[in-house]
Amino acid sequence: MASIPSRSLDAEFLFTLADTAQLPSLLKGKYLKGHGEPRIAMVGRSNVGKSSLINSLLGKRLARISTQPGKTRAIHFYHWKKLKRIIADFPGYGFAKVSKAERQDWSGLIGAYLEQEENLSIALVLLDSRHGPTESDLEAIGFLMGKNIPVALVFTKTDTLKTQALRISRKREVVKVLHENFGDSENWEKGVFWVSSKTEDGIKSLIQFLASEGDS
Repeated sequence: MASIPSRSLDAEFLFTLADTAQLPSLLKGKYLKGHGEPRIAMVGRSNVGKSSLINSLLGKRLARISTQPGKTRAIHFYHWKKLKRIIADFPGYGFAKVSKAERQDWSGLIGAYLEQEENLSIALVLLDSRHGPTESDLEAIGFLMGKNIPVALVFTKTDTLKTQALRISRKREVVKVLHENFGDSENWEKGVFWVSSKTEDGIKSLIQFLASEGDS
């Protein structure tokens, strides 16, 4: 297993993919704009805390935390130099004020990227630890699994679950829903993480997991 590097300022924003016309010049085999590091897709509902988690992982405030859920309409890429990974921050889904046409544009961009991406090591699907998985979350998980993309689930905002009993209860509920919808996948045993960007709980375990993905 790869060693866990100390988080530092050694990370940077790379570029934004906003149009499928950019793809031919960005993706060349396993290389993304000349970078050969494995990619980590960050997927989740609007306002689930993707930007906060990215900043916690990178140890630097690179991802902008918007006060308007659903505003991100492109895929943003971050070079996580210390872990030798690239994070692809996907547009959030499930925001009611976004038009159907906009949702179709976003899904088309994501689908085109995934079709041409040859070096995606894993997709992290972020879910709010207080709710769900919602119907939109289950659709996203099913979509990714249907494309044979490895999936791990990251439940955010665990600091809002104030008691140990509540945390245990929520974990049981979540595992039950996952088994009912996707069967007895080993992912639900080793690939489920509970984190808080506010308190840093669970962040180290998630980094350790990601350090070993894509190295085989």
